[in-house]
Amino acid sequence: MKCFHLGSGKTTLLNTIAGRVQSTSGEITINGQYFNKHLRRRLGYVLQDDVFMPSLTLYETLYFTAMIRIAESVSVKDKQTRIDDIVKALDLKKCLHTVIGDFFVRGLSGGEKKRANIACEFLTDPDIMLIDEPTSGLDSTTAHNLMTQLKDYATQYNKTIIATIHQPSSQVYHLFSKLLLLMDGKVAYFGIASDALNYFERIGMTCAIHFNPADFLLALLSRDDETSKKILEEADRNK
Repeated sequence: MKCFHLGSGKTTLLNTIAGRVQSTSGEITINGQYFNKHLRRRLGYVLQDDVFMPSLTLYETLYFTAMIRIAESVSVKDKQTRIDDIVKALDLKKCLHTVIGDFFVRGLSGGEKKRANIACEFLTDPDIMLIDEPTSGLDSTTAHNLMTQLKDYATQYNKTIIATIHQPSSQVYHLFSKLLLLMDGKVAYFGIASDALNYFERIGMTCAIHFNPADFLLALLSRDDETSKKILEEADRNK
C-alpha cells in the first residue's frame, strides 16, 4: 500500500513503475530483472477513473475484454473460465447482467464499477497489479470489502498488488503487508505496515491509543516544519 497526501507524487510514481513516463534517474527492476517490454506485459494498471461502454452489461464488458486482451492461443472455453474465476473472486455474479450505466442510465453501483474495472485488468492475469485509489468515493464498508477481496485474490493466486490509498479506515490499513509513505515525492517510510507505528514512536512520534493509525501517519505527512525534516532524515538513514 502507498499512503500519501495530495501532491505527494503518487500518480507520477505509479506511471513511472508502469512505464508510462520516462524516468530521469534510477532503475526499475522486478525480482532483480530490469523492467522491459516483456516484463511490462506481466503488469496491470487500474486507473482511478472508470472507462466503460455504458450500454454494455458487465458480462458483455468482461467477455469483450477477454476476447481482445487475452492471447488468441487461449481457447474461448479457457477465456470463459477465466471470466468465471474473476467474477467469483470479486463477488460480481449478482450484477453480471446489469448494464454498466452512466449519468443518464442507471446501472452498476460505484463499488461494483470499481470491482468491474479491476476485473478487466485481472483477466490478463498480471503478476503485478497497480491500482490508483481503489477506495475513492466508496463508503467505509464497501471499501473494506473491496480491499479484503483484493488481499484474498493476491494471496490465493500469489500476486503482488500495489495500491494508493487516501485516508483509509483502520480496518483497511491493517489489511496491508507493506507500506510506503510519500512526502513531497520523497520516501518517508517503507517497510512492514504493522511496524510503522513502532518506527515512528522510536523517533519520538507516538500515535494515541485507539486512534486510526492511517490518520496519524497522514497527519505526519502533512506537516511542514521540523517534524517533516526529521522524518525524511530518518528515512534516508534507514535506506
